[in-house]
Amino acid sequence: MKIQMLVLAAGATVAFPLLAQQPSQLTTEDIVVTATRFEQSRGDTPIGVTTINRKQIEDSGAQTVIQVLSRIAGIAFRDNTGSPDWQVDLRGFGVNGDQNTLVLVDGLRINDNELNSVRWSSIPLAAVERIEILRGGGSVLYGSGATGGVINIIMRVPAAGDRTVLGEAGVGSYNTRSAGANAFLSGDRTGIRATGQYVESDNYRDNNFLRQRNAELAIYTLGSGPRFGFSIGAENQDLGLPGARTREQLDSDRRGATNPGDYSDRETVFARAFAKALAGSAEFAVDLAYRNKIADALLFGGFTKVDTTAEVWTLAPRVRVGYSAFGVDNSLVAGIDWEQWDYASTVTGPAQVQADQDIRAVYAQHSTEFPTATRLTLGARAQQVAYDARDAASNAPYARGTQDLEVNAYELALRQGLPRGWSVYGRLGRSFRVATVDEIYSQFGGPLFDPKVAFLEPQTSEDREVGVEWTGPSARFRAALYHMDLENEIRFKPDTFENVNLDPTRRYGSEIDAVWTPEPSLEFGVSYAYTVAKFREGTQGGVSLEDKNVPLVPRQRAVFTGRKSWRQGTSLYGQASYVGKQYFDNDQTNDFVEQMPAYFLVDVRLAQQIGRLRLSATVQNLTDSKYFSYGVRSLNPLTPTQFNAYPAAERGFFLTADYRFGD
Repeated sequence: MKIQMLVLAAGATVAFPLLAQQPSQLTTEDIVVTATRFEQSRGDTPIGVTTINRKQIEDSGAQTVIQVLSRIAGIAFRDNTGSPDWQVDLRGFGVNGDQNTLVLVDGLRINDNELNSVRWSSIPLAAVERIEILRGGGSVLYGSGATGGVINIIMRVPAAGDRTVLGEAGVGSYNTRSAGANAFLSGDRTGIRATGQYVESDNYRDNNFLRQRNAELAIYTLGSGPRFGFSIGAENQDLGLPGARTREQLDSDRRGATNPGDYSDRETVFARAFAKALAGSAEFAVDLAYRNKIADALLFGGFTKVDTTAEVWTLAPRVRVGYSAFGVDNSLVAGIDWEQWDYASTVTGPAQVQADQDIRAVYAQHSTEFPTATRLTLGARAQQVAYDARDAASNAPYARGTQDLEVNAYELALRQGLPRGWSVYGRLGRSFRVATVDEIYSQFGGPLFDPKVAFLEPQTSEDREVGVEWTGPSARFRAALYHMDLENEIRFKPDTFENVNLDPTRRYGSEIDAVWTPEPSLEFGVSYAYTVAKFREGTQGGVSLEDKNVPLVPRQRAVFTGRKSWRQGTSLYGQASYVGKQYFDNDQTNDFVEQMPAYFLVDVRLAQQIGRLRLSATVQNLTDSKYFSYGVRSLNPLTPTQFNAYPAAERGFFLTADYRFGD
């Protein structure tokens, strides 16, 4: 409690100058906040940042944030539970992609300190203003779990005089029904965003029913002077878990349920508050957030019952100061991050897991803009992590323990502006990840097949990247090469059935993104990622892992998009995606009889605007591909050619309608 009071006092000290003037507002659509935790234009960022704006979201016809992100080839997706909250993976981390890709909402992390996917389905897409994607290590500003990159989802803030209410409804394949309402209302001094969403579906698989309910109310101050905001919300999800299918079942009954009684239920409440202000040349900001999750699940054919609660407090005061020295412009961002996480879970067996994690960090990032259009950025972070984990049902000394860590990150980035809209950049840095509670606790890992707590070393990565960008009047292009050497990568080791720190691993690859808009009514996009993930050293079951490929990392992924609109209010959007072959989970030795097949998907959406009413028809997986994004090989010597997989949905049809009331 003493630590909490000290951090709260520090936050209050930083926030005290909020009796100052209103922060400056950027008018360009290319605002990004991911790279510095303050608003800035795309050209001022130290490395390449991809922004998906509100118009692009609407044109895509996407129904979820995941579907919006699918247009970016550098992001891999997989379904390994039957949940709508798919795993995401930036830059080739395979089954641990979620733990190496940091997801933020308005700059605040929503990743859990567990081996769970991000709660994508709890984010109402109609209320999203834009999505910012920063690839590569983001640990200096955001801490653990950002080695692959950062995805920041910015919610819409009502403008002065806004009087918009958007109602939406939809029906589709697999008995899918949805309804939602989003209100953006404001006067001269106060704005309100209120959202509500309901989705119900039987989904493609048996026992894969979904009921998702979301609600949020946000209040903001507008006009001159300090800016304040507060939001409170809740989400609830009921989900059936069908289980994986064998090779034979994929052929005979791919829609069947292996575990017809398994399910998971989740309830989350959250609250966020922020304040921003200017004091001379300094801009101050502070965020305070709380999240509480209650979840229960029945797993493994009804043999395992899990009840979990998790509570997270976050405080993030920071400041940005601009100044001139020796004829050049400079900017310094500095801040404090504090996070308190409490976790408790009861598992049949019995097992009673309790864990607490306290994070305290300081960071600074300094940028200098030289007259030669050269921007130099230096940053560093020092973080302390205190971990306490135990099994309350066990008296064994190996079933409890504490761990105190000190980890750090740094970055050096250089961006050079060139004539005719070109720029080049390079970056060196270190990022890190700390193990989750699911990775340090094993219910049957003790010497008597009893609970065990085994702490792991933090994972670190030495990151390097170079890139080139071009922005023209009707087109935009980005290409990048990256290389990451990792030490102590945290991963499950199937031959010993435990999470371990691996021997050294490596990631490298290339990315290309381009958008061409020859006229306002026509747009084409292409995105391509070539990703290599390798073990540098190590063995598994007596087999050397040197130069072996990390499972669940497709070597190639490409996305092609096109949009055409007509004066009559008709628009057509198409997206074609290719995902190359990848090794099955558990195939670290790369000696399984086959790889997961490559697949090709096509989605098409036709929309018609009739006054304030918009009608849309979407066909997903137009070519009716029978594919799966996650598969795991058998390690049983009696079934050496067997694997399990989660079959994805075949062709689906969806109709949606939304009506805009007000301005």
